Amino acid sequence: MNGFLKATFTPQKFQGLFVNTALGNFAGYVAGSLVTLASTHHALERRGIRNLFGLRPRRSIVVHTLPEWLEWLLAVVIGFLVMEAVRYWCNWLRYQASLSAAQPELTRGDRSEDRLQQSAKREPAGCGLTTQLTDDPAARVPGG
Repeated sequence: MNGFLKATFTPQKFQGLFVNTALGNFAGYVAGSLVTLASTHHALERRGIRNLFGLRPRRSIVVHTLPEWLEWLLAVVIGFLVMEAVRYWCNWLRYQASLSAAQPELTRGDRSEDRLQQSAKREPAGCGLTTQLTDDPAARVPGG
């Protein structure tokens, strides 16, 4: 059990988890903030009784183009989608890196015909069992 835990919870895996989470959370926060920024604008206060018809300085007010609840909901949903997209992208990169490490490197001189001939010489895919054809009746499996 102890060996399993040491193999599962390595410092590299924790570092990858923290970087992936921090990057996704930051991207989600930025996307949600941009939604809020895009749905609001600032305007100067008009002349009126509140500023003594222009005698007092005008204040800048924030104008929401959407209702605040809808703006908040859009920011949360879009932030979550961006966070999940970043998480998916990080996992996809890790998967592609593991695939490229598992594939043998091909030299520049290899052609597709050479690869076909090499793959025909290899064992068939499966559990590693190969069949041998012999003419010896004693070597045959009964019922086969």
